[in-house]
Amino acid sequence: MLGKHNFAPKLYYQLSLDGLVPQDHLLRRIASAIDFSFVYPMARPYYSHTGQPSVDPVVLFKALLIGYLYGITSERRLMDEVQVNLAYRWFLSYDLDEDIPDHSVLSKARARFGLEVFEGFFQRSIELCREAGLLCEGPVYVDSTLVRAAASMDSLVERGDGVNPPYSITEYVRKLYEENVPLPEEEDSQLPPPPSSHGGSETKVPPRFRKVRPDGHRRKANSELVSRTDPEATVISRRGFDMHLAYKAHMAVAGKKGQVITAAVATTGADADEHLLGEVLWHHRRLSHLPCRDVVADTKYGTMANYLYLHQAGIRAFIPSRHHKRGPGGVWGRDHFSYSLDENVFLCPAGKQMRQFTRRDSTKRIGYRAQKGACKSCSFREQCTPSGRERTISRFYDHELIDEAEERVASALGRRLLHERKVRSEGAFALAKELHGMRRTRFMGRRKVQIQLWLTAAAMNIKKAVRAQRLLPATAVAARAAVSEILSSVSRYLPVLVRKARLSAYRP
Repeated sequence: MLGKHNFAPKLYYQLSLDGLVPQDHLLRRIASAIDFSFVYPMARPYYSHTGQPSVDPVVLFKALLIGYLYGITSERRLMDEVQVNLAYRWFLSYDLDEDIPDHSVLSKARARFGLEVFEGFFQRSIELCREAGLLCEGPVYVDSTLVRAAASMDSLVERGDGVNPPYSITEYVRKLYEENVPLPEEEDSQLPPPPSSHGGSETKVPPRFRKVRPDGHRRKANSELVSRTDPEATVISRRGFDMHLAYKAHMAVAGKKGQVITAAVATTGADADEHLLGEVLWHHRRLSHLPCRDVVADTKYGTMANYLYLHQAGIRAFIPSRHHKRGPGGVWGRDHFSYSLDENVFLCPAGKQMRQFTRRDSTKRIGYRAQKGACKSCSFREQCTPSGRERTISRFYDHELIDEAEERVASALGRRLLHERKVRSEGAFALAKELHGMRRTRFMGRRKVQIQLWLTAAAMNIKKAVRAQRLLPATAVAARAAVSEILSSVSRYLPVLVRKARLSAYRP
Protein backbone atom coordinates (compact mmCIF):
# COMPACT_ATOMS: atom_id res chain seq x y z
CA MET A 1 0.00 0.00 0.00
CA LEU A 2 1.36 3.42 -0.96
CA GLY A 3 1.86 5.67 2.03
CA LYS A 4 1.88 9.45 2.15
CA HIS A 5 3.39 11.60 4.88
CA ASN A 6 1.45 14.70 5.84
CA PHE A 7 3.39 17.38 7.70
CA ALA A 8 1.50 19.58 10.14
CA PRO A 9 3.68 22.01 12.15
CA LYS A 10 3.14 21.91 15.90
CA LEU A 11 2.90 24.93 18.12
CA TYR A 12 4.97 23.34 20.91
CA TYR A 13 7.63 20.63 20.79
CA GLN A 14 8.99 18.44 23.55
CA LEU A 15 12.51 17.64 22.45
CA SER A 16 16.15 18.03 23.46
CA LEU A 17 18.89 19.28 21.19
CA ASP A 18 21.27 16.78 22.75
CA GLY A 19 18.94 13.92 21.81
CA LEU A 20 18.85 14.94 18.17
CA VAL A 21 22.63 14.59 17.61
CA PRO A 22 23.70 10.98 16.86
CA GLN A 23 25.97 9.40 19.42
CA ASP A 24 28.58 8.46 16.83
CA HIS A 25 28.72 11.91 15.23
CA LEU A 26 32.24 13.27 14.72
CA LEU A 27 31.52 16.51 16.57
CA ARG A 28 30.16 14.59 19.57
CA ARG A 29 33.35 12.51 19.70
CA ILE A 30 35.46 15.68 19.46
CA ALA A 31 33.49 17.33 22.28
CA SER A 32 33.96 14.31 24.55
CA ALA A 33 37.68 13.95 23.81
CA ILE A 34 38.85 17.58 23.82
CA ASP A 35 38.56 20.23 26.51
CA PHE A 36 38.55 23.54 24.64
CA SER A 37 39.18 25.58 27.77
CA PHE A 38 42.83 25.89 26.67
CA VAL A 39 41.62 28.65 24.34
CA TYR A 40 40.86 31.06 27.21
CA PRO A 41 44.48 31.66 28.39
CA MET A 42 45.59 32.24 24.80
CA ALA A 43 42.79 34.69 23.97
CA ARG A 44 42.56 36.59 27.29
CA PRO A 45 45.36 39.14 26.53
CA TYR A 46 43.42 40.33 23.47
CA TYR A 47 40.29 41.38 25.38
CA SER A 48 39.69 44.37 27.62
CA HIS A 49 38.63 44.01 31.26
CA THR A 50 35.77 46.46 30.71
CA GLY A 51 32.93 46.82 28.21
CA GLN A 52 30.29 44.46 26.92
CA PRO A 53 30.97 40.70 27.02
CA SER A 54 32.24 39.39 23.71
CA VAL A 55 31.35 36.21 21.89
CA ASP A 56 32.97 33.28 23.69
CA PRO A 57 36.40 32.67 22.05
CA VAL A 58 35.81 28.93 22.42
CA VAL A 59 32.72 29.36 20.23
CA LEU A 60 34.82 31.18 17.65
CA PHE A 61 37.42 28.43 17.45
CA LYS A 62 34.78 25.71 17.42
CA ALA A 63 33.00 27.46 14.55
CA LEU A 64 36.26 27.75 12.62
CA LEU A 65 36.96 24.08 13.32
CA ILE A 66 33.57 23.13 11.86
CA GLY A 67 34.35 25.07 8.70
CA TYR A 68 37.71 23.40 8.20
CA LEU A 69 36.48 19.92 9.14
CA TYR A 70 33.69 19.97 6.58
CA GLY A 71 35.33 22.11 3.91
CA ILE A 72 33.01 25.12 4.24
CA THR A 73 35.18 27.80 2.65
CA SER A 74 32.87 30.79 3.21
CA GLU A 75 32.44 32.14 6.74
CA ARG A 76 29.10 33.66 5.79
CA ARG A 77 27.85 30.28 4.59
CA LEU A 78 29.39 28.64 7.67
CA MET A 79 27.21 30.64 10.04
CA ASP A 80 24.19 29.97 7.81
CA GLU A 81 24.91 26.25 8.15
CA VAL A 82 25.22 26.61 11.92
CA GLN A 83 21.78 28.23 11.90
CA VAL A 84 20.09 25.15 10.43
CA ASN A 85 22.40 22.26 11.37
CA LEU A 86 21.48 20.72 14.73
CA ALA A 87 24.89 19.07 15.23
CA TYR A 88 26.67 22.36 14.61
CA ARG A 89 24.39 24.15 17.10
CA TRP A 90 24.96 21.48 19.70
CA PHE A 91 28.75 21.63 19.24
CA LEU A 92 28.71 25.43 19.72
CA SER A 93 26.35 25.10 22.75
CA TYR A 94 23.64 27.24 21.15
CA ASP A 95 20.08 26.05 21.80
CA LEU A 96 17.31 26.12 19.22
CA ASP A 97 15.93 29.43 20.43
CA GLU A 98 19.31 31.24 20.65
CA ASP A 99 20.60 33.62 18.00
CA ILE A 100 23.74 32.56 16.18
CA PRO A 101 26.65 35.07 16.15
CA ASP A 102 27.13 37.04 12.98
CA HIS A 103 29.79 35.85 10.53
CA SER A 104 31.71 39.11 10.98
CA VAL A 105 32.90 38.05 14.46
CA LEU A 106 35.14 35.45 12.80
CA SER A 107 36.95 37.98 10.63
CA LYS A 108 37.24 40.38 13.60
CA ALA A 109 38.71 37.61 15.74
CA ARG A 110 41.20 36.74 13.02
CA ALA A 111 42.37 40.34 12.94
CA ARG A 112 42.45 40.62 16.74
CA PHE A 113 44.26 37.44 17.74
CA GLY A 114 47.16 37.45 15.32
CA LEU A 115 49.42 34.56 14.40
CA GLU A 116 50.45 33.49 17.91
CA VAL A 117 46.99 32.34 19.02
CA PHE A 118 46.31 30.33 15.88
CA GLU A 119 49.73 28.71 16.06
CA GLY A 120 48.96 27.79 19.68
CA PHE A 121 45.72 26.14 18.51
CA PHE A 122 47.68 24.16 15.91
CA GLN A 123 50.26 23.12 18.52
CA ARG A 124 47.47 21.91 20.81
CA SER A 125 46.27 19.63 17.98
CA ILE A 126 49.76 18.09 17.86
CA GLU A 127 49.61 17.46 21.61
CA LEU A 128 46.24 15.75 21.17
CA CYS A 129 47.85 13.41 18.65
CA ARG A 130 50.57 12.64 21.21
CA GLU A 131 47.91 11.81 23.81
CA ALA A 132 46.25 9.48 21.31
CA GLY A 133 49.53 7.64 20.71
CA LEU A 134 50.02 8.86 17.13
CA LEU A 135 53.15 10.93 17.73
CA CYS A 136 56.43 9.08 18.09
CA GLU A 137 60.04 9.31 16.97
CA GLY A 138 60.67 8.36 13.40
CA PRO A 139 61.33 9.76 9.95
CA VAL A 140 60.02 13.22 9.08
CA TYR A 141 58.48 13.63 5.63
CA VAL A 142 58.78 17.12 4.13
CA ASP A 143 56.98 18.32 1.03
CA SER A 144 55.19 21.33 -0.45
CA THR A 145 52.23 22.05 -2.69
CA LEU A 146 50.82 25.03 -4.54
CA VAL A 147 47.57 26.60 -3.33
CA ARG A 148 45.72 28.66 -5.92
CA ALA A 149 45.25 32.24 -4.73
CA ALA A 150 41.84 33.90 -4.54
CA ALA A 151 42.82 36.30 -7.33
CA SER A 152 42.55 36.26 -11.11
CA MET A 153 45.31 36.73 -13.66
CA ASP A 154 43.21 39.59 -15.03
CA SER A 155 44.06 41.55 -11.87
CA LEU A 156 47.73 41.84 -12.89
CA VAL A 157 49.03 45.36 -13.47
CA GLU A 158 52.48 46.83 -13.88
CA ARG A 159 54.19 46.93 -10.51
CA GLY A 160 53.81 50.38 -8.99
CA ASP A 161 50.88 51.51 -11.17
CA GLY A 162 48.29 51.07 -8.47
CA VAL A 163 50.57 52.04 -5.62
CA ASN A 164 51.97 55.43 -6.68
CA PRO A 165 49.49 57.25 -8.95
CA PRO A 166 51.23 59.83 -11.18
CA TYR A 167 48.73 62.64 -10.41
CA SER A 168 46.59 63.72 -7.53
CA ILE A 169 42.81 63.56 -7.89
CA THR A 170 42.44 67.30 -8.55
CA GLU A 171 45.25 67.39 -11.09
CA TYR A 172 43.97 64.25 -12.79
CA VAL A 173 40.47 65.76 -13.25
CA ARG A 174 41.97 69.03 -14.58
CA LYS A 175 44.15 67.20 -17.12
CA LEU A 176 41.19 65.04 -18.09
CA TYR A 177 39.16 68.06 -19.14
CA GLU A 178 42.15 69.72 -20.85
CA GLU A 179 43.11 66.70 -22.95
CA ASN A 180 39.56 65.61 -23.88
CA VAL A 181 37.98 68.49 -25.79
CA PRO A 182 34.24 67.88 -26.37
CA LEU A 183 33.32 67.20 -30.00
CA PRO A 184 30.55 69.02 -31.92
CA GLU A 185 27.07 67.58 -31.57
CA GLU A 186 26.85 66.58 -35.25
CA GLU A 187 29.86 64.30 -34.84
CA ASP A 188 28.41 62.33 -31.95
CA SER A 189 27.52 59.48 -34.27
CA GLN A 190 31.15 59.12 -35.26
CA LEU A 191 32.43 58.61 -31.72
CA PRO A 192 34.38 55.39 -31.19
CA PRO A 193 32.80 52.72 -28.97
CA PRO A 194 33.41 53.19 -25.26
CA PRO A 195 36.24 51.21 -23.69
CA SER A 196 35.50 47.94 -21.95
CA SER A 197 34.47 48.17 -18.34
CA HIS A 198 37.22 45.71 -17.49
CA GLY A 199 39.95 48.29 -18.20
CA GLY A 200 42.35 48.97 -21.00
CA SER A 201 45.81 47.69 -21.77
CA GLU A 202 47.31 49.89 -19.05
CA THR A 203 45.36 48.24 -16.24
CA LYS A 204 44.86 44.75 -17.66
CA VAL A 205 47.48 42.42 -19.11
CA PRO A 206 46.00 40.28 -21.90
CA PRO A 207 46.95 36.59 -21.83
CA ARG A 208 49.07 36.86 -24.98
CA PHE A 209 51.31 39.50 -23.34
CA ARG A 210 51.82 37.87 -19.96
CA LYS A 211 55.06 36.17 -20.93
CA VAL A 212 56.33 38.60 -23.60
CA ARG A 213 56.58 42.37 -23.44
CA PRO A 214 55.45 44.55 -26.36
CA ASP A 215 59.14 45.13 -27.22
CA GLY A 216 59.60 41.39 -27.79
CA HIS A 217 61.65 40.62 -24.67
CA ARG A 218 60.55 37.94 -22.27
CA ARG A 219 58.62 39.33 -19.33
CA LYS A 220 59.63 38.52 -15.74
CA ALA A 221 56.12 38.27 -14.35
CA ASN A 222 56.76 38.45 -10.62
CA SER A 223 59.27 41.30 -10.84
CA GLU A 224 57.26 43.41 -13.28
CA LEU A 225 53.63 42.53 -12.51
CA VAL A 226 51.58 42.52 -9.32
CA SER A 227 47.99 41.61 -8.56
CA ARG A 228 45.69 44.42 -7.50
CA THR A 229 43.54 41.90 -5.62
CA ASP A 230 46.29 40.06 -3.71
CA PRO A 231 49.70 41.75 -4.06
CA GLU A 232 51.52 38.96 -2.18
CA ALA A 233 50.38 36.20 -4.53
CA THR A 234 52.87 35.29 -7.26
CA VAL A 235 52.49 34.08 -10.82
CA ILE A 236 53.15 30.36 -11.22
CA SER A 237 53.57 28.40 -14.44
CA ARG A 238 53.74 24.62 -14.21
CA ARG A 239 53.77 22.04 -16.94
CA GLY A 240 50.24 20.78 -17.49
CA PHE A 241 48.62 23.74 -15.70
CA ASP A 242 47.70 27.20 -16.87
CA MET A 243 49.45 30.24 -15.43
CA HIS A 244 47.83 31.33 -12.19
CA LEU A 245 48.44 33.22 -8.97
CA ALA A 246 49.34 31.00 -6.06
CA TYR A 247 50.84 30.54 -2.62
CA LYS A 248 52.85 27.57 -1.45
CA ALA A 249 52.22 25.36 1.60
CA HIS A 250 55.20 23.56 3.17
CA MET A 251 54.42 20.74 5.62
CA ALA A 252 56.25 18.23 7.79
CA VAL A 253 54.46 14.95 8.48
CA ALA A 254 55.60 12.53 11.19
CA GLY A 255 54.33 9.99 13.72
CA LYS A 256 52.84 6.55 13.24
CA LYS A 257 52.12 6.01 9.54
CA GLY A 258 52.86 9.71 9.03
CA GLN A 259 49.46 10.77 10.32
CA VAL A 260 50.44 13.91 12.24
CA ILE A 261 51.19 17.27 10.62
CA THR A 262 53.90 18.73 12.84
CA ALA A 263 54.82 21.88 10.89
CA ALA A 264 53.04 24.09 8.35
CA VAL A 265 54.60 27.13 6.69
CA ALA A 266 52.96 29.34 4.06
CA THR A 267 55.08 31.25 1.55
CA THR A 268 54.58 32.91 -1.79
CA GLY A 269 54.34 30.59 -4.77
CA ALA A 270 57.71 31.69 -6.15
CA ASP A 271 59.73 30.67 -3.05
CA ALA A 272 61.92 27.67 -3.84
CA ASP A 273 61.26 24.53 -1.81
CA GLU A 274 64.91 23.81 -1.06
CA HIS A 275 65.31 27.08 0.87
CA LEU A 276 62.54 26.16 3.35
CA LEU A 277 63.81 22.77 4.55
CA GLY A 278 65.67 24.14 7.59
CA GLU A 279 62.75 26.35 8.65
CA VAL A 280 60.22 23.52 8.37
CA LEU A 281 62.40 21.18 10.45
CA TRP A 282 62.92 23.92 13.05
CA HIS A 283 59.16 24.34 13.44
CA HIS A 284 58.79 20.55 13.64
CA ARG A 285 61.18 20.30 16.60
CA ARG A 286 59.72 23.38 18.30
CA LEU A 287 56.06 22.33 18.09
CA SER A 288 56.30 18.55 18.45
CA HIS A 289 59.22 18.38 20.95
CA LEU A 290 60.54 15.40 18.99
CA PRO A 291 64.10 14.90 17.77
CA CYS A 292 64.67 14.72 14.05
CA ARG A 293 66.99 11.92 12.99
CA ASP A 294 65.81 11.01 9.47
CA VAL A 295 64.39 13.36 6.83
CA VAL A 296 62.64 12.09 3.72
CA ALA A 297 61.97 14.45 0.82
CA ASP A 298 61.93 14.48 -2.97
CA THR A 299 64.54 15.67 -5.44
CA LYS A 300 63.63 19.35 -5.07
CA TYR A 301 65.37 19.39 -1.68
CA GLY A 302 68.50 17.60 -2.91
CA THR A 303 70.89 20.55 -2.85
CA MET A 304 74.41 20.69 -1.45
CA ALA A 305 73.34 23.33 1.08
CA ASN A 306 70.65 21.02 2.48
CA TYR A 307 72.96 18.01 2.65
CA LEU A 308 75.53 20.08 4.53
CA TYR A 309 72.90 21.48 6.90
CA LEU A 310 71.51 18.03 7.71
CA HIS A 311 75.00 16.61 8.21
CA GLN A 312 75.92 19.36 10.67
CA ALA A 313 72.63 18.77 12.54
CA GLY A 314 73.26 15.02 12.77
CA ILE A 315 70.28 14.13 10.57
CA ARG A 316 70.32 11.39 7.95
CA ALA A 317 69.07 12.58 4.58
CA PHE A 318 66.94 10.28 2.46
CA ILE A 319 66.80 12.81 -0.37
CA PRO A 320 67.69 12.04 -4.01
CA SER A 321 70.28 14.38 -5.47
CA ARG A 322 69.01 16.97 -7.93
CA HIS A 323 72.38 17.30 -9.68
CA HIS A 324 72.07 15.89 -13.17
CA LYS A 325 74.52 13.16 -14.07
CA ARG A 326 73.85 13.28 -17.80
CA GLY A 327 74.83 16.21 -19.97
CA PRO A 328 72.59 18.03 -22.47
CA GLY A 329 72.17 16.94 -26.06
CA GLY A 330 73.31 13.37 -25.48
CA VAL A 331 76.76 14.42 -24.25
CA TRP A 332 78.18 12.09 -21.62
CA GLY A 333 77.64 13.24 -18.08
CA ARG A 334 79.21 12.47 -14.74
CA ASP A 335 78.05 8.87 -14.78
CA HIS A 336 80.78 8.12 -17.37
CA PHE A 337 83.56 9.50 -15.15
CA SER A 338 85.00 7.93 -12.02
CA TYR A 339 86.59 9.82 -9.14
CA SER A 340 89.64 8.67 -7.20
CA LEU A 341 89.61 10.09 -3.70
CA ASP A 342 93.18 9.06 -2.91
CA GLU A 343 94.70 10.78 -5.95
CA ASN A 344 92.04 13.53 -6.19
CA VAL A 345 91.60 13.01 -9.93
CA PHE A 346 88.82 12.01 -12.31
CA LEU A 347 89.26 9.26 -14.87
CA CYS A 348 87.53 9.87 -18.20
CA PRO A 349 86.00 7.03 -20.28
CA ALA A 350 89.27 6.74 -22.18
CA GLY A 351 91.21 6.19 -18.92
CA LYS A 352 92.96 9.56 -18.95
CA GLN A 353 93.36 11.58 -15.76
CA MET A 354 91.59 14.90 -15.23
CA ARG A 355 93.37 16.97 -12.62
CA GLN A 356 92.26 19.96 -10.54
CA PHE A 357 92.70 23.32 -12.25
CA THR A 358 90.43 25.71 -10.30
CA ARG A 359 88.73 26.17 -6.96
CA ARG A 360 85.68 28.44 -6.67
CA ASP A 361 84.82 29.49 -3.15
CA SER A 362 81.68 31.30 -4.32
CA THR A 363 80.02 28.09 -5.52
CA LYS A 364 82.01 25.69 -3.29
CA ARG A 365 83.16 23.73 -6.34
CA ILE A 366 86.46 22.27 -7.55
CA GLY A 367 87.05 22.12 -11.31
CA TYR A 368 88.90 19.28 -13.06
CA ARG A 369 90.17 19.32 -16.64
CA ALA A 370 91.90 16.96 -19.04
CA GLN A 371 95.40 17.69 -20.24
CA LYS A 372 95.76 20.13 -23.11
CA GLY A 373 95.29 18.43 -26.47
CA ALA A 374 94.21 15.12 -24.94
CA CYS A 375 90.62 15.33 -26.25
CA LYS A 376 91.34 16.21 -29.91
CA SER A 377 92.46 12.71 -30.91
CA CYS A 378 90.23 10.80 -28.47
CA SER A 379 87.92 8.18 -29.95
CA PHE A 380 85.11 9.29 -27.61
CA ARG A 381 85.31 12.94 -28.63
CA GLU A 382 81.86 13.12 -30.28
CA GLN A 383 80.14 11.68 -27.20
CA CYS A 384 82.28 13.45 -24.58
CA THR A 385 83.27 16.88 -25.93
CA PRO A 386 82.09 17.54 -29.52
CA SER A 387 83.74 20.99 -29.55
CA GLY A 388 87.18 19.43 -29.25
CA ARG A 389 88.08 21.47 -26.20
CA GLU A 390 89.47 19.86 -23.07
CA ARG A 391 86.66 18.28 -21.10
CA THR A 392 85.98 19.79 -17.68
CA ILE A 393 83.99 18.47 -14.74
CA SER A 394 83.31 19.86 -11.26
CA ARG A 395 82.89 18.48 -7.79
CA PHE A 396 81.60 20.11 -4.59
CA TYR A 397 83.88 20.62 -1.61
CA ASP A 398 81.82 18.15 0.45
CA HIS A 399 80.62 16.00 -2.43
CA GLU A 400 80.96 12.88 -0.31
CA LEU A 401 77.75 13.94 1.44
CA ILE A 402 75.91 13.67 -1.88
CA ASP A 403 77.45 10.25 -2.51
CA GLU A 404 76.37 9.07 0.94
CA ALA A 405 72.83 10.33 0.37
CA GLU A 406 72.61 8.56 -2.99
CA GLU A 407 73.79 5.31 -1.42
CA ARG A 408 71.25 5.77 1.36
CA VAL A 409 68.44 6.37 -1.12
CA ALA A 410 69.43 3.31 -3.17
CA SER A 411 69.24 1.01 -0.12
CA ALA A 412 66.15 -1.03 0.74
CA LEU A 413 65.29 1.33 3.60
CA GLY A 414 65.66 4.35 1.35
CA ARG A 415 63.40 2.93 -1.34
CA ARG A 416 60.76 2.09 1.26
CA LEU A 417 60.86 5.55 2.84
CA LEU A 418 60.62 7.30 -0.52
CA HIS A 419 57.60 5.17 -1.38
CA GLU A 420 56.01 6.02 1.97
CA ARG A 421 56.65 9.72 1.30
CA LYS A 422 54.34 9.59 -1.71
CA VAL A 423 51.57 8.14 0.45
CA ARG A 424 52.05 10.26 3.56
CA SER A 425 53.18 13.70 2.42
CA GLU A 426 51.27 13.82 -0.83
CA GLY A 427 48.34 12.02 0.80
CA ALA A 428 48.08 14.73 3.44
CA PHE A 429 47.98 17.41 0.75
CA ALA A 430 45.36 15.45 -1.19
CA LEU A 431 43.09 15.19 1.86
CA ALA A 432 43.58 18.85 2.69
CA LYS A 433 42.59 19.93 -0.80
CA GLU A 434 39.78 17.47 -1.38
CA LEU A 435 38.04 17.49 2.02
CA HIS A 436 39.21 20.56 3.92
CA GLY A 437 39.08 23.38 1.39
CA MET A 438 42.80 23.97 0.80
CA ARG A 439 42.59 23.81 -2.98
CA ARG A 440 42.18 27.59 -3.01
CA THR A 441 43.00 30.27 -0.46
CA ARG A 442 40.09 31.68 1.49
CA PHE A 443 41.73 35.02 2.22
CA MET A 444 44.23 37.42 0.69
CA GLY A 445 47.70 38.04 2.07
CA ARG A 446 50.37 35.62 3.29
CA ARG A 447 49.54 36.25 6.95
CA LYS A 448 45.93 35.12 6.50
CA VAL A 449 46.98 32.22 4.29
CA GLN A 450 49.27 31.08 7.12
CA ILE A 451 46.30 31.10 9.49
CA GLN A 452 44.28 29.06 6.99
CA LEU A 453 47.11 26.53 6.72
CA TRP A 454 47.39 26.17 10.51
CA LEU A 455 43.64 25.70 10.94
CA THR A 456 43.53 23.15 8.12
CA ALA A 457 46.36 21.16 9.69
CA ALA A 458 44.76 21.43 13.14
CA ALA A 459 41.43 20.10 11.84
CA MET A 460 43.16 17.13 10.22
CA ASN A 461 45.18 16.37 13.37
CA ILE A 462 42.14 16.63 15.64
CA LYS A 463 40.08 14.32 13.47
CA LYS A 464 42.81 11.68 13.48
CA ALA A 465 43.46 12.06 17.21
CA VAL A 466 39.79 11.61 18.10
CA ARG A 467 39.48 8.52 15.96
CA ALA A 468 42.65 7.04 17.47
CA GLN A 469 41.56 7.73 21.06
CA ARG A 470 38.55 5.45 20.65
CA LEU A 471 40.95 2.50 20.38
CA LEU A 472 42.85 3.34 23.60
CA PRO A 473 41.78 2.40 27.14
CA ALA A 474 40.88 5.22 29.50
CA THR A 475 44.02 4.74 31.63
CA ALA A 476 46.31 5.06 28.62
CA VAL A 477 44.55 8.22 27.50
CA ALA A 478 44.90 9.77 30.97
CA ALA A 479 48.59 8.84 31.18
CA ARG A 480 49.36 10.30 27.78
CA ALA A 481 47.46 13.47 28.68
CA ALA A 482 49.55 13.87 31.83
CA VAL A 483 52.80 13.44 29.91
CA SER A 484 51.65 15.93 27.28
CA GLU A 485 50.78 18.48 29.99
CA ILE A 486 54.24 18.11 31.55
CA LEU A 487 55.97 18.61 28.20
CA SER A 488 53.80 21.61 27.44
CA SER A 489 54.57 23.18 30.83
CA VAL A 490 58.29 22.61 30.41
CA SER A 491 58.30 24.19 26.93
CA ARG A 492 56.26 27.13 28.21
CA TYR A 493 58.36 27.99 31.27
CA LEU A 494 61.82 26.88 30.14
CA PRO A 495 62.63 30.20 28.35
CA VAL A 496 61.60 32.09 31.51
CA LEU A 497 63.88 29.96 33.70
CA VAL A 498 66.79 30.37 31.28
CA ARG A 499 66.29 34.15 31.27
CA LYS A 500 66.25 34.28 35.07
CA ALA A 501 69.40 32.18 35.25
CA ARG A 502 71.19 34.53 32.88
CA LEU A 503 70.14 37.55 34.91
CA SER A 504 71.23 35.98 38.18
CA ALA A 505 74.65 35.29 36.70
CA TYR A 506 75.29 39.02 36.32
CA ARG A 507 74.15 39.93 39.82
CA PRO A 508 76.94 40.75 42.32
